[in-house]
Amino acid sequence: MNEFQQVLYKQIDKIQASNLPTHVKKVVSAVALCRTNAMKGRVYSCPNGHFSIFIRESCNNRSCPTCQSENKREWNSNTKEKVSNSPHYHLVFKLPIRGVYPYILSHYKEFIEILFEASSNTILKLIKYATYLTPTTAFISVLHTHGDAYQLHPHIHILLNSIALSKKQDKILLLDQTLFKLDNFNSIYNQILKKELILLHKKHPELGNDFRINIDNIHKENIFVSKKYESPFPIIDYLSKTIKGNALDLNQVDFFDNGSINLHNKDKSFSFSNHEFVNRYIKHIIPQNIKSIRYSGFYSSASKSKYDLVNQLLEINSKEETESKINDDSILDENHKFHKSCPFCNQRMILLEEVDEFKVPDIVYIKFGKDPPTEELFTRLVA
Repeated sequence: MNEFQQVLYKQIDKIQASNLPTHVKKVVSAVALCRTNAMKGRVYSCPNGHFSIFIRESCNNRSCPTCQSENKREWNSNTKEKVSNSPHYHLVFKLPIRGVYPYILSHYKEFIEILFEASSNTILKLIKYATYLTPTTAFISVLHTHGDAYQLHPHIHILLNSIALSKKQDKILLLDQTLFKLDNFNSIYNQILKKELILLHKKHPELGNDFRINIDNIHKENIFVSKKYESPFPIIDYLSKTIKGNALDLNQVDFFDNGSINLHNKDKSFSFSNHEFVNRYIKHIIPQNIKSIRYSGFYSSASKSKYDLVNQLLEINSKEETESKINDDSILDENHKFHKSCPFCNQRMILLEEVDEFKVPDIVYIKFGKDPPTEELFTRLVA
């Protein structure tokens, strides 16, 4: 177990006995036991005898900081392959803090869906009003649930392409930056957001009169709009740090023996007790069957033909290859995923043996005894 798992495991009985949602309890158990002896294990060996490794199964949960750290580079690379290398905008849409934050956890899924719908509909409506056309745009919506102090703060980051495909699909339209300086930008979002929240109140009257009063008192939710980025890659690098709603980077957390932690974020530092830290972590476990990253317009998988057409119209013959520059020491190069390839000869590793929970493979037990080296140890030795 790493230090985060130890902190989580010490509170697991209390969490399981609480009235927290079932999906939260399942995630906490899975993350606390990820890659420990409570999981099945496998032995992989180099065909040339250079290297062998014993690893336990991972939970691969989107709320697991260990598992998601390994998926960041893959998402970063795949997204850079998906987008067109053209200017993009970065937009951020939020929920009103005073109006709905006290109610989010009781209707988590619905608030997230409202946030996705209101943000995407605002963009589509604004572009339609501004161009008097219905072009096919392209944008990627990414859910973040956290603020700087790891507090609950759901918001949507949107990577919006500055080009759109005309309705007749015969030309490219440019979305000028003046589009986002229109006075009605925020009013459109507030209008759509209020409508969705009122419908939620009608569906769930148990939210109470205070919730409805708070909705009526929503005056203005400012939308962050960046300057035009000549390339989408810097925005993708930024979003890759906290994809899939998981904002916890263990490299930014210091664990102390006195039952407290320090969280370092940018140039700020925050201190919490272990209990408060776990409490904040739990609030970022979003319900199952919610897509935290969504692709719209010709970035969606259903519109690949339109994406190809856009590239043809732009006369893009090849895309610039840019390496990810995410500063994350926990992410290994593809060749250093030891169960896939040998770090010495790069040959594909062979599955040698599988064992059940709390069991040690024969080959490992004979060579190392009851305390075999872990994947983390191998990582440090080879690196």
